[in-house]
Amino acid sequence: MTYTTIRQLGRGGFGVVELVRADDGSLYAKKTLSVPTHMEPAPLVARFHREVKYQSAIAHENVVRIIDHDLDADPPWFVMPFAQGSLQDEMSLDRSLGGDPRKALFDILSGLEEIHRRGYLHRDLKPANVLQITDEAGATRYALSDFGLMAVGEDGVSTLTPSGMGGGTPLYQAPECATNFKRATNRSDIYSFGALLYDIFSSNPRRLPHDELTLPGEVGPVIEKCTKRSGHRRYKNVEELRDALFAALTTFEFTFSSGEEEAVTKLLTSAQFPNAEEWDHILEFIDARENNLTSCANVFRALQREHILHINADHSDLLLPLGKHFADYCRKFSFDFDYCDILASKAQMFYDLGDIQLKSSIAVAMLQLGTNHNRWFVERKFLTMAGNDIERHLAERISVELDVLKIDFDREIAHVCRSISATPADLHEILRGKLSSDA
Repeated sequence: MTYTTIRQLGRGGFGVVELVRADDGSLYAKKTLSVPTHMEPAPLVARFHREVKYQSAIAHENVVRIIDHDLDADPPWFVMPFAQGSLQDEMSLDRSLGGDPRKALFDILSGLEEIHRRGYLHRDLKPANVLQITDEAGATRYALSDFGLMAVGEDGVSTLTPSGMGGGTPLYQAPECATNFKRATNRSDIYSFGALLYDIFSSNPRRLPHDELTLPGEVGPVIEKCTKRSGHRRYKNVEELRDALFAALTTFEFTFSSGEEEAVTKLLTSAQFPNAEEWDHILEFIDARENNLTSCANVFRALQREHILHINADHSDLLLPLGKHFADYCRKFSFDFDYCDILASKAQMFYDLGDIQLKSSIAVAMLQLGTNHNRWFVERKFLTMAGNDIERHLAERISVELDVLKIDFDREIAHVCRSISATPADLHEILRGKLSSDA
């Protein structure tokens, strides 16, 4: 395909981005390597190639997609979707994003989680590298761009940003990266996210690079933990950060229909973990309501990641029944859009810790939670739980679970494929075999 340049959209230290029109009339953004005259081109060309290869390897709605490229051209280039603007553009007009930044923030976390899941680091997360893209249906999403700083281990270090060969933008850069860029970890990206949070929620966003940051209010402790100088004191992963941010940004007050419900919920909101007898009481409460799990909503909301780890470590015999109830709850009911992601993060823990029974129940629950709410993040969770990398015996068990629950697998997978541009090939072969030939 050939492209006609319409105008320049921007220029960085090592790249030029132009608005181009393809042969079919579609508009795209084209990024071309631009090597400063005082620099040796070969290392930059190699890093540009890595940028394209890494970014091309990720098919995710919250990561900017590479549509076309020519790495043999002089200079090399690639084409990506045309964005309506960046998060930086929005923040320059209104830093609070209309007072509700949740869509942008949770989209960023979704993209960042996928990057980390594949073993990459972004290393230059900042508002200018978060693009706003509108699809044909008019829905807007935020996607991470500028993979010039993504790396796989130390040999993959690359930077195509104006900040130079050292890498990273100082105002959003984690402290460890200021002294040695190769020390970056997943938690370095979490620092950058915390700095971005501070800029959105602060009444006076002026700050020094690499600082520990905080603010008054519910979001303050989240910012503070993200931006700890010592990386091991930050959130250990995106899932943990997402849960904390959701709790901070969600105004929720428990209301109870009975004294027993209140007592059971308080066992989970206490500063202390439940003991053996208290866990038994919690399970008995849920067991008695398994045909009406809506009355257990407060219990499942109060159940935190730490509880799941605790019950697995100290009361492992209760992990399966609690997890299966949780799976049924996710499958059967409707939830707020963002809360689906929180449920999916908890479900992932049950899946990772559970046996084949629990894994199969959770996988099917994520399929239905995702399709019922058209939630891309959850649908991708299902694909990882039922994809080509799982064991054959687990795929067989998921197949049986689908039959027992009488789930229209053709319809569900058709929805997933439309929603997140997946294909049946993403499923384990056992599950592909359940689909009709025209699915």
